[in-house]
Parts: sequence; C-alpha cells; structure tokens
Amino acid sequence: MPHSTHRSGRRIAIIGFGEVGPIFARALTNVGRTVSVFDIKLQDAATRATIIERADRSGAQIADDLAFALRDAQLIFSAVTASQAEAVATAAAAHLKAGQAFIDLNSVSPAVKQRNSVTVQQSGADYVEAAVMAPVPPQGIRVPMLLGGRVAEQTAELLNGLGMRCEAVAQEVGLASAIKLCRSIMIKGMEALCVQSMLAARQFGVDGRVLGSLAATFPGVGWDTGYEAYLIGRVVEHGQRRSEEMREAALMLDGLGMSSALATAVADVQEQLAARAAPLVNALDKKGSLPEWRTLLKPA
Repeated sequence: MPHSTHRSGRRIAIIGFGEVGPIFARALTNVGRTVSVFDIKLQDAATRATIIERADRSGAQIADDLAFALRDAQLIFSAVTASQAEAVATAAAAHLKAGQAFIDLNSVSPAVKQRNSVTVQQSGADYVEAAVMAPVPPQGIRVPMLLGGRVAEQTAELLNGLGMRCEAVAQEVGLASAIKLCRSIMIKGMEALCVQSMLAARQFGVDGRVLGSLAATFPGVGWDTGYEAYLIGRVVEHGQRRSEEMREAALMLDGLGMSSALATAVADVQEQLAARAAPLVNALDKKGSLPEWRTLLKPA
C-alpha cells in the first residue's frame, strides 16, 4: 500500500450493504470519512428502497454501479455473502488500480481468499483478507478482526486509527480465514447440536430436564439462564449466512483431505431451521423481537 494511502484513506467504498455494511458505514462517516456503497439489490426495484434507506441512516452515499463506488476509494470493503465473494472480487478487480486496498471481509475458505488475492493483485491494487471473529452486533466497528496479506500490518494500523480492532496475523493470505473457519466449526457446530437436541427434547416434552442436566454437567455456561435461546436465536436470524460459512469450512476440510461430513451436516441444520423459521421471523420483524424458541421448534 503506498505511503500516501496509508496516511489518508479519506474515501472508503463498501460492496454489499446487508448487516455489516451499514454498521461500518455509520462508524466511518462518524470519523469524517466519505463512504460510498454499492449493493446488487439496488438494481432490483423490490429491494432498492431498503438499501437507500439504510444508506441514508448511515450517512453513506449510494453508487448505482460498482465502478462509480470504487472510483478514488483508498479502502474497499467487500461484505457480501460467501457465495458471492469470489464473483465480487473478480468484478471489482476490473475497476481497481494501484493505491487501493481491497479488504475481503467474507467468510470463505482459505482457497477462495487466495484466488481472490491473485485476481485483485493483478489489477495493481492490494488485497487484504479479513476474518471477522465475532458477531458484528453489538460490538460494531470494534469487532475483532484478523488480517492477512502483504500489507496486513499497514492496513491494521490504518483501520485501528479509524476506530477498528484489527490484528495482522500473517503476510500469507489464507491463514486468517483458516483461524476463523476452524473456530466456526466449533461455534456453529454447538449451535447445530443445540438445535437438534432441543428439537428432539421438545418432541418428548423433556427440554427442561435436558437443560437442567446440561447445567449440572457444565456449570457456569448458562444452560440454566437461557444460553440455549441465544444459540437457537443466532441460527434463526442468521442461519442461511452461517450455513454458507460452514459449507466453506467443508471445502477447507476437503482441501486438507479430511472428512467434511460433519461441517456439511452442521450447514444443513443451520439452513433448515432458518428456512423453517423464516415465515414467523418475517411476520414479527416489525415488532423487533423473535418468538420464544419453543414456538420456533414446535413439531413440523
């Protein structure tokens, strides 16, 4: 990253404006940066208004095409779904140039990040992989992130100066994502185990007994204070995105010659509950609260 970019980074672009994009945009505009955003949903009349409303609330400027969003931006955050991460990196590379840094926030396998790195760097721009290590809400821009790539240290210094909490872990692309996905196998796996356990327990009407036993076996975890509701709630709200992340973990395991069956099963559980709960969640979304998990896990 050229030294002039490292000093300033005044203009920032965000590709993808779902959950993460507006949070980052608001924080970055609050510290004096100009933020332009592009989301493919701007091209759909049914979803355009929602993206524009989010941009207005966060102080960001809408760009109707990707090229305009990236023009003169020193920092570009890619915050799309895992399934679109590679396509977005390829599309962005056509408009990038030296002096820009493409920061890939997406939860994809190390191999995808490595391919994205090659694609972006062929444009002359710098590529930085970022592994977001916790849910962005409620920490917002202070969520811990691990960075990798040849300019990871300089980028971490710049982003931390903007209020973020980044740590450069490697000049090699892929290691930050490996750390995240190995952790995700545990975290998303626990969520899937909880969903399966509580769904079966509800069928028999013994969920209270099961939770009491878990609390006795693992004191202090929170099985007696609603921890299961938190885990199930995460799947209900974000299961589709989390399932895509677990399929990336499965690809990582396949690449290592290991069995990906467990990661794939976890992805299936995440995806199935999210789809099952979607009608209830959509109906209650305007009320701002989710139904109690026992309602969500009623027998189909």
